[in-house]
Amino acid sequence: MKISLGPNSGFLTKDKKRFNQKEALITTGVKAAVCFRDGNVTPDVIRATETDEQLIKRGINTILSDHTSPSEQVNVSLEIVDIPKILCMVLNNEHQYCADERSLRYTEVKESNYISSEEVCLYNKWLNIFISILNRDYNDFFLKFNQGKDEKHTKSKVANAIKKIAQENTRYMVGVFIPTTLTYTVPWAQINKICKYMERIIDNPLNELEELLIPYLTDFRNQLLDLNVLITEHQAKELCPSLKIKDTDNLLYKNNKCLDLSLFAERNKFSGIKLPNEYGISFSYNMKISWASLAQFHRHRTIYFEMLTPNLENSNYYIPLLLEGNPQLTKEWLNDLVLVNKYYPQGQLLEVNANGPLKNLVHYVGKERACERAFLETEDMFTSQMLPDIYYGLIKKENIALAKTLEPYVNKLRCMYPDYNCPAACGHPRIRERKF
Repeated sequence: MKISLGPNSGFLTKDKKRFNQKEALITTGVKAAVCFRDGNVTPDVIRATETDEQLIKRGINTILSDHTSPSEQVNVSLEIVDIPKILCMVLNNEHQYCADERSLRYTEVKESNYISSEEVCLYNKWLNIFISILNRDYNDFFLKFNQGKDEKHTKSKVANAIKKIAQENTRYMVGVFIPTTLTYTVPWAQINKICKYMERIIDNPLNELEELLIPYLTDFRNQLLDLNVLITEHQAKELCPSLKIKDTDNLLYKNNKCLDLSLFAERNKFSGIKLPNEYGISFSYNMKISWASLAQFHRHRTIYFEMLTPNLENSNYYIPLLLEGNPQLTKEWLNDLVLVNKYYPQGQLLEVNANGPLKNLVHYVGKERACERAFLETEDMFTSQMLPDIYYGLIKKENIALAKTLEPYVNKLRCMYPDYNCPAACGHPRIRERKF
C-alpha cells in the first residue's frame, strides 16, 4: 500500500509531499474564533488582529477540548494505491469523507501479497465460464445496446461489455483483501479520529478477521504519520511551547468518547443486527448480502451499515443469477468458494444491518442503486426485497399513510419513480428477470 497526498489539495508543504500542520492549525484557530471570540468579529478581522501563535494555540486547544468542528473544516486528500478492499470498506463506512474507488468491474486479478494463486486460478476459470454464458445466452442483448461504427467496432464493444459483466460476477471468487486504488478526501479531524479508532483493533482484536486487519491498519496509520497528517503531542508542543502538553509520540486527538470503527457490529452494544426489524420514518433492517454488495451500499452515507464478522466454519455464499437454472455449475461454484473460504471471498454472505431515515433510503439509495446498470446483487436486494419488506412492514404496523407514500417506489427501477429524472436513460427497464 502506498499513500500520497493529492498534489492539488490544500495545506501542503512547499514540496507537496507532506501535510502542513502549522497552516492547518492557523486555519483551525480562525474557525474556532468565529465560534467563541468576544466581540463582533469576522474571519478577516481575526486574521488581521491575531498572531499565528494565538491562532495555533486556539486551534490546539479546540482539539484538546474535543471541540473538533474547527479542524473538521480542514481537509486532507489522500491518493492510495494497492489498498486492500476491506480497508476501503472500513474507511467508506465512516461518514465524513468523499471517495472515488476503482471498480472491480475493470480490475484484472493477479497474484500478489494480497491475492493467492488459488484465488487467481479460480477467478480466471470463472471469468471464462461467465463470458461463455453471456456470449451464448445474451449476445443479442449486448449487440442491441453496443452498436459501433462498423462490424469490427461493434464486436469490440460487445466483447468489452460482456467482459465487464463477467468480471463483476467473478469478483465474488476473490478475497476481500484484493488491492485497489482509492482517492479519499476527509476532514483533518476525522482522519485523526479514525486512526484512533483503528488503534482499538490493533491493541485488542476481537476475532480472526480483525487480527488479519492489524498489519494494514498499522501500515495506514504509520504512513499518515510519515506524511504529517496525524498530529502528535510532540508536534503540538513544538508548534506551541507555551501549552501544557505531554511531549510524547501519542496522537494529540483522543478517543475520549471510546468510539470504535463503525463497520463491525461486535463493537456496537446498541446494534440492531440481532433484533427484529423496525419500520417507520426511520428503519432498522437486517439482511444477508455479500461483501461485494455491502461495499456498494457503503457509498450511501446517509444510511448506517454494520456487519457481523462471518464464521469461517459455517460460511454461506451468494450465487450469481447467471447460474440460475444450472445446478451443476451452481454446485461447482459453491465448491470452489469453499476452497478459498479462508481468504474471506467477496461472495461470502454477511449478516448486515442497515438503519436510517426512510426518506434517505428512497432518495439516495433507491435513486442511485435501483438501476439495471448498477451492481446487480445490490439493486436486486434493494428493489425486490428490502423496499417491499419495509412497505409490508409498515402495513403490518398499520402505518398506512406512510406505506401509501412509499408504494410508488416499491418493486420499481428508479426510472419508474414519480420524482426522478434519469440523466442517462437506458430505455430498457426490466424487473426480476435480470440475471447479469
